[in-house]
Amino acid sequence: MPLFLRLTALTCGLFLLIILQASGYTRPSVPLPPPEIEIQTGRAPEELQKPPNIIILLSETFWDITQIKSLQFSNDPAPMFHALQEKFTHGTLLSPMFGGGTANVELEVLTGHSMRFFPENSIPYEQYIKQPTASLASLLSGQGYTTTAISPFYHWYFNSSEVYKHLGFSRFISLEYFNPNEYVGPYIGDHAVVRRIIEETERNPGPNFIFANTMENHYHYWPGKFKKNHIEVKGKMSYAATGIAETYAQGLSGADRALQELVMHFNKVKEPTIIVFFGDHLPSLEKHLVYKESNYISGEDDPDFLEKMHNTPVVIWSNYLPKEAKEELHMSPSFLGPYILNLAKRPGSPYMDYLSDLYRKMPVLPPKTYYEAMNIDVNLAQQYEARQKAILELEKQASASSGSSSSAGGNTKGNPFILGYGEPLIERVSPASLTVEGNAFGISQLTVHGGRYGLGSTVFINGEPQQTIWQSESSLSVSLPKALTAKAAMLDVQVCVVDSKNQVLAASRTVKVPVQENKH
Repeated sequence: MPLFLRLTALTCGLFLLIILQASGYTRPSVPLPPPEIEIQTGRAPEELQKPPNIIILLSETFWDITQIKSLQFSNDPAPMFHALQEKFTHGTLLSPMFGGGTANVELEVLTGHSMRFFPENSIPYEQYIKQPTASLASLLSGQGYTTTAISPFYHWYFNSSEVYKHLGFSRFISLEYFNPNEYVGPYIGDHAVVRRIIEETERNPGPNFIFANTMENHYHYWPGKFKKNHIEVKGKMSYAATGIAETYAQGLSGADRALQELVMHFNKVKEPTIIVFFGDHLPSLEKHLVYKESNYISGEDDPDFLEKMHNTPVVIWSNYLPKEAKEELHMSPSFLGPYILNLAKRPGSPYMDYLSDLYRKMPVLPPKTYYEAMNIDVNLAQQYEARQKAILELEKQASASSGSSSSAGGNTKGNPFILGYGEPLIERVSPASLTVEGNAFGISQLTVHGGRYGLGSTVFINGEPQQTIWQSESSLSVSLPKALTAKAAMLDVQVCVVDSKNQVLAASRTVKVPVQENKH
C-alpha cells in the first residue's frame, strides 16, 4: 500500500474508532478530589542555589467554564487547577486570540513580542520568524539550560520545526514521535505530553527549560468526541449547547488531570522547579452558541466582550518558592516571559528587562480601540511597538549578512537541533534471514526491534515504505508478500520517520536480511 494511502487509512481508522467508542457511551464514576499538595521542605542550600527547571505548559483552549454562573456541573471539571489557585500565584492573561491561533500566543510568551503590533490576521511563525530570533529558549540556553519544545501535532504545522530551531530550542518532540495508543478522542492525550516533560527532565541533568502545548481539548466539542464523559451540565440551554458544554468540560477534566500529574511528580523532585500552566485562548464552543444561550454574553456587542472572551487562566506552581510569594496576576502574554525570569532569578536580556519594567507600568496591552477605556498610555505603547519592530529588523539584517537563515536560533550551548528522538535505532531484525517457497504466494512476517518508535516510524524494504504495524516503542512489524521476496537474495531493512506529507525526517542504519529459497 502506498504510504499516503496508509496514512489516510490510519486517519480514517482513528475517526471510525471515535465513532464506535461514542456509540458505547457510559458515564464513569465520580472523579476523586485533588490531593493536598504540601511543598517538600528541607532542601539543602546548594540545591536551592541551582537554576530551577522552568516548565511552561500551554493547555489548549483551557478556560474555566464554571465562570458561567447559569450552568451547574455535576462535578468540578478542574479541581486541581482550582486548588492551586487558592494557594499559588494565579490570574489571567489577556489573550490576543479567540477560538484558535495558538502559535500567536506562543510567540508572545516566548519572545515578548506583542501581536498587537503585527498585521491583523497574521501568523508571525509563518511570515516573520525566518531567522534566529531571541526568545526565552535562546536566553536560557546561553545560561546552561537544556531547551526542549513539545507539541503533539505535526512538526510542519505553523512551520513549528523551523521556528523552534530559530527560537533556540535544542529539541522538538512533535506528533510523529508520539505513540498510536496515546490518543484520547481525535488528538493525543494530555497525559502523553506530561509523560514526555517528565522524561526530558530525567534525561537531562541540570536545569531544563521546556515549553509544551497540548491538543486533547482542541476544537471540536460536539458530543461523542470522547469515549466517556463523567460531567453532566445543567442549564437553560438547547440540547446542542448542553452537549457542547459537556464535551468541553470533559476535555477540561483531562487537562486538569495532566496538571495534577505534573505537579505531583515535581513535588517529589529535589531539583528546584517552576511550572507555569495557562490557557492560550477561549474555546469557540461552536460559534459562541454556549456563551449566548447561557447568557454569559449578550452577543458580540456585549460591553464586557473583551474581558469575558479574551481572559484566559494562568497558575504558577513551584516546589521551592515560599507560599508568601503568592500574587494575583492580570497581564498580556507578552509579559509572562520576563515575569518568569524574575521569579526564577535568572538574568534577562536588555529587551526582557525593558518588558519587565514596562509590565509594572502597563501590565495589559489591549487592542487600540480599548486604549482610552483602559487608560493605556499611548506613548508607552508606541515605544513598545518601535522597539519590537527594531529588534525584528535587526535580527533579519543579521541573518542576511551572515548568509544563513537556518542556524540553531541562538542556541549558545552549541547543541545541534534534534527533531524528536533523532535517528531511529535498529538493534536486530527477526527472523535474521528469510526462507521462502519457490512461488509468488504466501506472506513472510518481519519484526524490527530497536527504538524509539512512534506514529511516524515506518519500515522501508529496499527503499520502499511498507504497511507498518506499531507494536511498541521498541518494535515494529511488517508483512511481506512473497512477490517482494521471491526474486530477492537480500532485503535492505530500514526504519524511517515519515510525516503526513511523506517527508522523511530521520532514518536508521540499514540492516541486510538474507533471503533463500526453500528447495524442498
